[in-house]
Amino acid sequence: MDSQDNYIGEGKISLGYLIQRLRYWVLFILSKWLKIGLGTVVVLLLVVGYNYLKPKVFTAKATFVLDNDSSGGLGDLGSIASLAGINVGGIAEGGILFQIDNIQELYRSNRMLEKTLLSPIIIDREKVLLINRFAESNKLTNKWLDEGVELARFNTDRESFTRKQDSLLLESIKLVKEKFLFIDKPNRKTTILEIGFRHEDEFLAKLFTETHVRNVNEFYLETKTKKSLANLRILQNQADSIKRVLDESLLNLARIDETMPNPNPLYKTSQVPYQKAMIDVQANSSIYQEVVKQLELAKVAHRNQMPLIQVIDKPILPLPDNQWSLFKALVIGGFVGLCLMTLYFLIKEVVDRAILEI
Repeated sequence: MDSQDNYIGEGKISLGYLIQRLRYWVLFILSKWLKIGLGTVVVLLLVVGYNYLKPKVFTAKATFVLDNDSSGGLGDLGSIASLAGINVGGIAEGGILFQIDNIQELYRSNRMLEKTLLSPIIIDREKVLLINRFAESNKLTNKWLDEGVELARFNTDRESFTRKQDSLLLESIKLVKEKFLFIDKPNRKTTILEIGFRHEDEFLAKLFTETHVRNVNEFYLETKTKKSLANLRILQNQADSIKRVLDESLLNLARIDETMPNPNPLYKTSQVPYQKAMIDVQANSSIYQEVVKQLELAKVAHRNQMPLIQVIDKPILPLPDNQWSLFKALVIGGFVGLCLMTLYFLIKEVVDRAILEI
C-alpha cells in the first residue's frame, strides 16, 4: 500500500513539474516579445523583398488528350465489311504507332525542338524565327556573334547550315531541355498530357509552347495517317483506272451493237464479239464495285483517325508567374519569422542554462 502511494505521489510531482516548466517557457517567450516581434518583422521584410526582387519566371502550359483508339474507328463497319469478304486489316492499322509514353519522348526529341526553334513567328507585326527571340531573351546574341554566326543566317535553308550553326542549334536544344521545357502526365490512368515552357520572357514562353504543340501534333497526324493515306491514294488510282477501262468496254459494246442492229439468231458466230464485249463490261463492273467498296472504307478509316490530339487548354496572357501575392508573402514571411525567432531564443536559453550548469 505504501509503495502505491509513493508511485501516485511521484506521478503528481512529475505532472506538476511539467506544468511548471511549460509555464516557465511560455513566460520566457512572452518576455522576449519585443525582440521576437522585431525579428519577425525583419524576416517578413526579407521574404517580401526577395519575392519581388527575384526574377519573374512565367509558365506557359498546354493540356491535351491523346486519342489512342487502335481500331481505326471502323467499329461495326469493319465487321460488316469482313462478312462481305472485304479485307480491312490494312485500312485500320496504325492505331498504336504512338503510345502516350512515345508522345512524351516525341516532345523531347531533337527533331521536334529543332523544327520549333526554326519556325517563323509574328512579333510586333514582324515575321522572325523563334530561335532569334530565344537567343535575344537568353542574351546569346553577342556570344554567337563572337563565334561568327549572325541571327539572320538561320533564315536560310536548313540544308545549307554550317557546322557552327548546327553546333549552336544543338546547344539551344540542350538548353531548352535542361532549363525551360517540361512535360508531365498528371494522372497515370489517363491519356492527358501537359507540356509547358518556363521563362522570364512571357511572350517567348507562350509562343514556344503554342508552336511546339502545333508542330508535334502535325507530325503525329502525318505519321499516324501515313499508311491509311497511302492506301487511300492507291485505291483511288485503282478506282480511276478501272473506271476508264469500264468506260472503254461500254463504248466498245455500244459500237459492236451498232454494227449489228438486227443480228440473225441462226448465225451464232456473229454474236461472239457482242458476248465478249458484254462479259468485259460485267467483269469490269464487278471489279469496279469491289474497289469502290474498299475505297469508301479507306476514306472512313482515314477520317476517323483525325484529329489524333485534342488540345484542352492553351496558354493565355497574362501567364502565371512564380511571384506570390502580397498577402501570401506577408503571411508566409510572418509565420516563418515568428517560428525562426521563437526557435532561436528557445535554443539560446537552453544552451545558456547548460553552460551555467557545467
